Amino acid sequence: MRTFCRILKKTCFVLLAAAMGLSMLLAFAAAFFSIADAAADATARTLPSYAREDITPILEKEAWTDEDYNALYLQTGLGRSALESLKDDPERILEFQDALFYDGEIAHEQVAITTKRDVFADGYHAPMVALETGDVIVTSTCHTLGWRNGHAALVVSGSNGSVLESVSLGQPSVVSYGGSSWFRRGTNFIVLRLKGATAEERAAIAQTATERLRNIPYSITVGIFSPKDQGETPEETHCSHLVWQAYFYYGYDIDADGGPVCTARDITQSDLFEVVQVFGFDPVELW
Repeated sequence: MRTFCRILKKTCFVLLAAAMGLSMLLAFAAAFFSIADAAADATARTLPSYAREDITPILEKEAWTDEDYNALYLQTGLGRSALESLKDDPERILEFQDALFYDGEIAHEQVAITTKRDVFADGYHAPMVALETGDVIVTSTCHTLGWRNGHAALVVSGSNGSVLESVSLGQPSVVSYGGSSWFRRGTNFIVLRLKGATAEERAAIAQTATERLRNIPYSITVGIFSPKDQGETPEETHCSHLVWQAYFYYGYDIDADGGPVCTARDITQSDLFEVVQVFGFDPVELW
């Protein structure tokens, strides 16, 4: 009996120690992720590190030099193609300058148990360039446990801003009609366009993506436990992988580091894209 009691006492001690250890581990993890999450909150938006300048003298010119285009880009976040399309609308260009330097209060919405999204507390929607079919929109406003995983989507209709996207676990990829407005309420986004491609080619990429990459199950591990290239009948995808796969069908590898997993940030670093608009990011370093 005494032996049994000693064994029982020792077992209880071991279980108590294990429970205390687990509690300490959970408390440490909670504190770590709380700090990481707070750090992520602090990087919701990047304002230009330089002063706002009067760009009216440039806008009044009949022709712009390369230096003018660069100056306007730094002051408005508009790339060359966007500026050329707005050349006859200087007031609209000034709206983009207002947006780039907008310093509104930021809120952090809880969109999932582990994920937040950064938006403007006053509901501000940034102006966005006229999208073209095949464009890519990327944002870093979504962050999970301190990691800015962001989000990426493929524009499948420039006329109404519809995007093809893979949103979260348990939800298949969908075409979100007018989905570009979701990005406009966030604190940052980048619009990218494939360099040197015709509108027809970009439209073909979007069409193929709509046919092959719609209604595909979400998986964050694609490229790790399954092939990165899912082929013509993909079994799984996630937001940035979907965009990568759409372009890879046409021979474009838009993953800047070429790793097994394509992230939203990898797409922004790809030399295959030109920046059409940047908002809430450093115009030089981007993400």
